[in-house]
Amino acid sequence: MAEQDDIFGAIEALNLTYLGLVQQMLQIDREVAARELGISNRMAAWIIALTPDQIEELANRSEPLCDLREEVVPARA
Repeated sequence: MAEQDDIFGAIEALNLTYLGLVQQMLQIDREVAARELGISNRMAAWIIALTPDQIEELANRSEPLCDLREEVVPARA
């Protein structure tokens, strides 16, 4: 059980870091960041408007909020 709690804690930390980075990217250059992240303008506006409490609540999930897109994975030989 402790190992599972460690994993959930790591996922929460990842989510907090990811959301903070995404929010910062969108605040710097919303159009470029939204395109790079593959999100809509509506989602970008929603993320920018998140309060610290909302970010913390959203981050407290059992699954990562970020995902790895197939098109960015290097080809294997």
